[in-house]
Amino acid sequence: MSIVKKIVNDYFDLNTLKHLAVVILFLSLISIFDSLDIKKINAQDNLYNKTKQLPFSVYQLSDYNSDNLLTPNVSSTTVESSGVSMKNIENTLDLTKSTTDIILEEQKKKNQNASNVFVKEPDQVPKYFRYKIQAGDSIIGIAEKFNVEAKYIRWNNIHLTSKTDIIQPGDMVRVPSVEGILHDVTFGETLSEIAMKYNASSDDIIDFSSNNIYDPNFIEENVTILVVNGVQPKIATDTSGITNNILQKEASAAGFVWPAEGPITSVMTYWHPTGIDIGALMNDPVVATNSGTVIFAGGDPCCSYGYYVDIRHPGGFVSRVAHLNKIWVSAGQQVSRGEIIGLNGSTGRSTGPHVHFELRRNGLLQNPLNYIPRTNLTFCDFC
Repeated sequence: MSIVKKIVNDYFDLNTLKHLAVVILFLSLISIFDSLDIKKINAQDNLYNKTKQLPFSVYQLSDYNSDNLLTPNVSSTTVESSGVSMKNIENTLDLTKSTTDIILEEQKKKNQNASNVFVKEPDQVPKYFRYKIQAGDSIIGIAEKFNVEAKYIRWNNIHLTSKTDIIQPGDMVRVPSVEGILHDVTFGETLSEIAMKYNASSDDIIDFSSNNIYDPNFIEENVTILVVNGVQPKIATDTSGITNNILQKEASAAGFVWPAEGPITSVMTYWHPTGIDIGALMNDPVVATNSGTVIFAGGDPCCSYGYYVDIRHPGGFVSRVAHLNKIWVSAGQQVSRGEIIGLNGSTGRSTGPHVHFELRRNGLLQNPLNYIPRTNLTFCDFC
């Protein structure tokens, strides 16, 4: 004993003994764990041991083909749970796979059916055709070509009336694709108002696909629509206060000005019943005849009024200036009396530069000469 003590004292100090004790304790713990009955499960070994494997299916997107939409792939295994029956797990997996197959098959059928569905946009006919008059043409003959009544051609071209079908080779006329009235939607107008004006059905207007009306409560302004089966309202003229086209004194207080400068080339007559023509020069400024709101600014340069502007004024008045070359305003815009709204031109049914000027009050045509100053009033005898 004295020899051991001597060795310890000679070769080991206190720190060395502590390290030695830790090593002995660690070796003892390893020996204890080796003696326990713990079952080791290696995930790699389980890939080859079907009785111990617990597979689960993961469905991942694969390249599409006609026979397969989703491909089930078996994942790596998980640790066996001591409280779950392997038989129950296998039955559950079989049921899951069966249900999944059914779902995939149904989805496959749906996709196959969908591939055979083609959405075709409805064919749209134009609202109207632009027809160039040929030698020997007549309104009745043109109507027969387009399978519409002659009155619908007259109603859609302001220079044509039942009394005078004045057409010349090279003239352009608008021919509706189906019987109806072409109407330019003004600012604030409603579908029901338009239908009532032409004694037509709102449904017929909506059903005509080229009108592109998807909501009867909303109709786009400043566009042309075809009022199917519409009837041209009778042109009514208010003749009160007219005495040989001489402006009464009180009329001059209405506040209207000349829309353009130039001589009168056409007055209101039975063959020119809608207004007067002013022989302004090409690209002369055209102004608002009174303050108000622009309710339409546009048109078709080929035919009828060409480019034109409608303005609603106080007192129930609506003015129109037509055959413009340029328009400088837009629908909904507020304008002041004398404000330039465009430049004079010769668009539409026109034989030369001029401003066609119309004035209505509460829907009735007025003679503009009764509401504009007569200062320097001149007439063109040879126009």
